[in-house]
Amino acid sequence: MDIISQLFPLEYYKSLLPLEYNSFESFVKVDFSKWDWSQLIPSENFKYEEGVTPFSNKNFIFMAIISYLLTVYTIKAAMSNSKLKGFSLGYVSAIHNLILCGWSLVMVLGVAYDAYLIATTTSHGINCIFCSPKSNPFSGRIFYWHYLYFISKFYEFLDTIIIVLKKKPLIFLHIWHHSIVVLIVWTWLPEGIAYGNVGLFANTLVHVFMYYYYFRTSLNPSIRIWWKSYLTSGQLFQFTMSFILAIPFLVQDISYDKETGIVGHSCVGWGGFSFTMMNNLFFLILFMNFYIKTYLTGGANKKGNTRGNTIRSSSSPSTSNKKVQ
Repeated sequence: MDIISQLFPLEYYKSLLPLEYNSFESFVKVDFSKWDWSQLIPSENFKYEEGVTPFSNKNFIFMAIISYLLTVYTIKAAMSNSKLKGFSLGYVSAIHNLILCGWSLVMVLGVAYDAYLIATTTSHGINCIFCSPKSNPFSGRIFYWHYLYFISKFYEFLDTIIIVLKKKPLIFLHIWHHSIVVLIVWTWLPEGIAYGNVGLFANTLVHVFMYYYYFRTSLNPSIRIWWKSYLTSGQLFQFTMSFILAIPFLVQDISYDKETGIVGHSCVGWGGFSFTMMNNLFFLILFMNFYIKTYLTGGANKKGNTRGNTIRSSSSPSTSNKKVQ
């Protein structure tokens, strides 16, 4: 087996697809009676179990993604009539953004606190931020925050719904991000991928400020918040850091036996990690393309003031500036 095929496990990626459902009836069938709703409450004994943990069924996730895409494009087609004006939805956007601001704050504080506890009170130390060793994997409440982050991605589908109801423009990155990120975070959950701590912390930290900004501008589109221009730069920095901070994981995880040509893994969750990083690379390419067009090639001058625009998981609240989604 060559090194490339070991580093990019195609069989694992294939297993993420809902190929085991041999009929439409089996695909749409979800046994909700097995869901343990008590897992929605933080617990030191949290343990993810597909089909038991709410919203975790593979077919449910794909049905949610398909429903999201059908809903978005159906509304977009219905709103394409030039005589039909977009809805203002000012207070709806404000409440939505405030919920996600608070939700993000809870997650960033929760994962930071539990990572601190594991780092200072167990033998894993600071390495717990990046690697859960196969020889001694850790578990518990820290992965509850990963699960809560996973659930938040379903709620964020409403971002796009609000955008199309307002007749705001959408770009491919926005649609792709919302569609795939649910699946990305889902891959963290079965084994408990410690590197998810990095992505969760960075993304929710940015979202606290981003959603707060959009909450404020939903209520008052003319308001000027001095740090809004740093939001897009912050997101670009976040994407870049996801690769830099992957280095400690790779150093701890990968080993190579020259005699057998086998790549070994010491940390839990290589499949989910590699799937995440491939998508992060795609996000970074799309995001840099957006950034260059918007800020470096005169896009702002051609299409109006786009300063402070972000590729974000939220609706566009401001009517004074064109928000590119």
